[in-house]
Amino acid sequence: MKQPTKQTPLQKLLADKEQIRQQCRLQEQKLNEGFVYMQDNAASLLLSGVSALLFPDSGRTAKKGKATSSSGHTQETASLGLSDFFSIGKTMVPVLWDIVQPFIITWCIRKMKKIINNVFAGKKVNKELTVHNP
Repeated sequence: MKQPTKQTPLQKLLADKEQIRQQCRLQEQKLNEGFVYMQDNAASLLLSGVSALLFPDSGRTAKKGKATSSSGHTQETASLGLSDFFSIGKTMVPVLWDIVQPFIITWCIRKMKKIINNVFAGKKVNKELTVHNP
């Protein structure tokens, strides 16, 4: 009878290395599958992400009703009431303000520049008009 041979430290390290390589291959395969899924469904993922950002409470505040599909299974559908639209609008106001604010600031700066230029340029024009028309 042969006694089971003990692994040398080097053999143990090599076995651990091979095991880690296999785990890395499996993890790499899972990541690749995830990237393929994201590439195939990029549009729907983007839309669902944007809607989740814009309407964070809509899933909780939606009233749930029941609908029957063609296969006979009962599905839950969300129907929005007037108060839901107000709450959606209320949550969107800060987002809209963040979007509109730079445009308003730019418009105000341009308007102020125009007013200031007209004030200083207007005095020069008035002096030139009075000099040319005796």
